[in-house]
Amino acid sequence: MPQTKNKKIQNIFFSTLLLASFILLLILFKPYISIIITAGALAIVFRPFYSKILKFCKKKKTIASLVSVILIALIILGPLFLIGYQVYKEASSLYLGLSGNNFSQFNNLINQIEKTAQKLSPGFSLNIDAQQILSPVLSFTVKHLGDIFSGAAKFLIALTLGLITLFYFFREGSAIKQYFFILSPLSATNDQEIFTALKKTINASIKGGLFVAVLQGIAIGIGFWAFGLPNGALWGSVAMITSFVPGIGLALIIIPAAIYLLFASKFIMVLAFLIWTLGINAVLDYLVSPKLKKGAELHPLLILFSVLGGISWFGPMGIIIGPMIVSFFAVLLKIYPEIKKTTIRAS
Repeated sequence: MPQTKNKKIQNIFFSTLLLASFILLLILFKPYISIIITAGALAIVFRPFYSKILKFCKKKKTIASLVSVILIALIILGPLFLIGYQVYKEASSLYLGLSGNNFSQFNNLINQIEKTAQKLSPGFSLNIDAQQILSPVLSFTVKHLGDIFSGAAKFLIALTLGLITLFYFFREGSAIKQYFFILSPLSATNDQEIFTALKKTINASIKGGLFVAVLQGIAIGIGFWAFGLPNGALWGSVAMITSFVPGIGLALIIIPAAIYLLFASKFIMVLAFLIWTLGINAVLDYLVSPKLKKGAELHPLLILFSVLGGISWFGPMGIIIGPMIVSFFAVLLKIYPEIKKTTIRAS
């Protein structure tokens, strides 16, 4: 009896220590949780690619992991940095033009809108001065330039840590997976079911969400360049972000651009621009995206709120992390009846 009591005390003491150390671990890793989860998600998505590199490198995991990370950085990050540099140039040019009190283009556009509207209603007047509208925006930008540069520095640090983490996930991925399976009190079937559900959600979020958003932004950027609209890279990158808002996201970019062409009396360009942007994005939204998101097995409404909630908590990486959390909860609910039955039988 005393031995049983001591065993119970030992279990309680060990459980307390384990819980306390786990809480401290979460506090310690809190600033880097999104980086670790994102690197893990990318390791799952690019696992087939790593497997081919591993085969080519004759099963040498360290070399294969290093080569995979370098190639991923060159193939994906290289073009993104080039686009980012072009966006920076266009944004800087726009800012410098406006900060020099060069509001003539905006005032001319407002005057054209007024003249067109006055043909229908002679007394119509917008009574808008571009300087009054844009000056507060410029003032806000100047005050927050420091935040922008510090944000860029944080991004570079996070990117470096992410690539290092991705390297180790490639090299140790199989061992990490097996270790979690050993620690889990669930059956091997349940463990595999959870892992498979998360894998499908991650692939659907990255391929069907991020990849399609990038393609939509590129399509709009090309449309801006091809049909004579300024700052195509800048507005294409904005379109990548707004595309996550279903229904109206891309319209926030396409409609003002079409109005700009309309008041510039480029009627054929307006039609061509709308056919290009709406046609390309219809193909991506209704043909490409559903096929890539098919494996997620989550309702579109759940995906929408999981993405929005993920972004609010984890920043941009919440696009991936939010659906992962919902998927994890959904698969636990799915296997709960089986666990309940097993518990009742055991008792």
